[in-house]
Amino acid sequence: MIGYAIYALLGLLAGRKIIFGPSIEVRLFGAALLVIGSAVAADVFRFRRPEDVWVSTSVTFMKLIGRLPLSETMARTEPFVPHGPYVYVRSPMYFGVVAITLGLGLAVGSLPLLFWGLILACWYWFFLIPFEERELGALFGASYADYRRQVPKLFPYGRKYRQA
Repeated sequence: MIGYAIYALLGLLAGRKIIFGPSIEVRLFGAALLVIGSAVAADVFRFRRPEDVWVSTSVTFMKLIGRLPLSETMARTEPFVPHGPYVYVRSPMYFGVVAITLGLGLAVGSLPLLFWGLILACWYWFFLIPFEERELGALFGASYADYRRQVPKLFPYGRKYRQA
């Protein structure tokens, strides 16, 4: 952002007309997406302690590289209790990262950031989330399967989890 401002200032001082890219409406949409993504990602920590997130991420990584079976819990002691943003989307932290990246890309008019946001969304959608869902299915069984049927994977769109 600072680099962008310096570039614009130097261009103005050199007498060039600066074309900033997207319209103000697109930039405002990007800023809103940035705020929403940040709020959703941060809201996860009202319902999960940072150390629990760290432990589950570490255990999942060990499973991903093939060092542990999917049903191994190790130090992962969190029960499956969907609250907060998990009621609307199965992967709220991933949604937050994608929304922040795309929002920032729109707000500052950066094609590389928009491209990176799309790459992240594809990585999460096609690879990481399916792996984690196999793991969570092995850990939590039928309750997770019911949750998975009701709640969108990465992008919330109105459906909400209703526990049976």
